Formats: sequence, structure tokens, C-alpha cells
Amino acid sequence: MLKRNIKILVYLILSVPVISFGQDSSLSVYADSVEIEYNFIDSSPQNASVFINEEHIGSTPLFFVWKDSIFPKQLKISLKGFPEITETIQSSKLLKMKYGLNPVGGNLLSEIVKEDKEPYFKTKRKVIPIIFSSILTAGSGIAAFYFKSQASENQKNYDIYGDPAELDKKRDNNLLGGISIALLQVGFGALMYFLFLD
Repeated sequence: MLKRNIKILVYLILSVPVISFGQDSSLSVYADSVEIEYNFIDSSPQNASVFINEEHIGSTPLFFVWKDSIFPKQLKISLKGFPEITETIQSSKLLKMKYGLNPVGGNLLSEIVKEDKEPYFKTKRKVIPIIFSSILTAGSGIAAFYFKSQASENQKNYDIYGDPAELDKKRDNNLLGGISIALLQVGFGALMYFLFLD
């Protein structure tokens, strides 16, 4: 048993440098990848196609690295509605470029949005019916809530005291609450009509 434990201990001691070496290697690879410097091309407006020697490599904003060390290279920026920009890149030095694209014709906007000065409705809204139907809707809603609350209170009183008069009051309050709900629906329908459909 002791020999077995010693073997395990020796194995662990010998494997620690190997594990740490592997970790150091992976860390150095990660550090190298972080140190890679990318070329950057952007444009205003963005989403312009970027070509190197007629090969499409992406759209702005774009980070990229040179595929080879053969220079000069032809750089082209292309976006529909804008003149192409062409530039010759002489060396592999790092690019950090932003191109301002001017629309064809010189306008700042390719499609100008015109303000629509016409009112949303073809006819003027009728103010008095709208006010009346609003008051009817609000008033009947409040009344419906009140009468239904009273009917609930009447039922509670009947359950506690057993007074038959409370059931009569409950029936009356339920009836008034139902009428209020009907008026609420009529008022709301009239309000929608005079606001949107008239």
C-alpha cells in the first residue's frame, strides 16, 4: 500500500511541469492572437462593399488582414447610389480608414422624405359628440363599478344578518349595474365612431 502511494506521488510530481508547460503554451498562443493587428475600413454610410483586387472581402465596417505580401493592391469601396472609390495600396502598413461617400447627384439624402401636411382624417372631428360620448363612457363605468360593489355588499350583509331586504337591494343594484354596463358599451362605441370612423 505504501509503495502504491509513493508511485502515485512520484507520478504527480513528474506530471506537474508537463501540465504547466501546456498551460503556458496555450497562454502564449492566446497572447499572440491578441497581438494581431487588423486593418480597418469604414464608410459613411456603412454597409458598403469592400474589394481588394476585385475580390469581395466584406462590407463596412470591416476588420481584415492581408492575405499575402504582394503589393500594390487595388482597394475599391462600392455602395449602390454612390460613386465607387478606388485607391491603390502601396505597402502592407496597417490601414485605419474611414471614407465619406457622396451620393450621386450631390444630395445628402438619396430619397428625400417629404412632410405630409395633410391631416390624418379627411373630415374634421365633431367635438361635441366626442365630449358627450366620453362623459357617458366615464360616468357609466363609474356607475357600473358603484352598483356592482353595492350588490356585493348587500350579499355580504344578507349572509351575515339574514335580512331579506338586503336581497331586494342586491337585485336592484345588479339591475342598475347591468344598465350602467350597457350604457358604458354604447358610450364607448359612440366614442370610437366619432373619433375614428365618422
